[in-house]
Amino acid sequence: MYELSNIEILIRIGMAIICGSAIGFEREAKGHNAGLRTHMLVAVGSAIIAMVQVEASYDIIRMVIENPDLEGVLTTDFIRLTAQIVSGIGFLGAGTIIVTKRNVSGLTTAASIWAIAGIGIAVGMGYYFLAIISTLAVLIVLRIIKGLFGAPNVRLVNIKYTGKETQNELNRYFSDHDIKVFSEEHSLDYSKDSEIHYSNYYSIGLPEEMEMTQLIDEVIAINDVHHISTLKEK
Repeated sequence: MYELSNIEILIRIGMAIICGSAIGFEREAKGHNAGLRTHMLVAVGSAIIAMVQVEASYDIIRMVIENPDLEGVLTTDFIRLTAQIVSGIGFLGAGTIIVTKRNVSGLTTAASIWAIAGIGIAVGMGYYFLAIISTLAVLIVLRIIKGLFGAPNVRLVNIKYTGKETQNELNRYFSDHDIKVFSEEHSLDYSKDSEIHYSNYYSIGLPEEMEMTQLIDEVIAINDVHHISTLKEK
């Protein structure tokens, strides 16, 4: 009867680390919070649970062979424990999603965490070719597909400022630099001195030649703008 040897366990853990780090590095390179270590841990954790399922199943089979009377009592299910990973990983993925009234950011990273959990299960079950091909497929989706279909470089930007006229200056800046505004969300707050503070979220598309650092430097230089932060979804 086949059982996992110590060498096989080391190989599967190592393969999970490699697959997880490949996708995690891509996410971290894009500046997402769920990066290298998160994806590696998800892959390794999924592989561990999958191997526990395999070992437990083989233990049950061995017990039934040694004690035939237990055949109707003991059952083995190779997917019951690993199936819980798929649903449980959703809680981790949800932590990477940021939702405002009109914008959602982090969906791609959440999806990559869900995908790497599946890859970890494949490694834990010993399906190496499937795990490698799946890792390559996820990397292709994250790195190449967007460029092929010419998807816009959409960013979510939060700009805080005082003075109503600043809103018009921001709109002029976006127009002058060919920055597309797909949606915007406005909010305001009154301070103790009755001064109005605005906090706007913009979903924007940057032109290809423009870097995010340029946008930050130029927007913060606008009069009465005192904060700018960005979230990105790639």
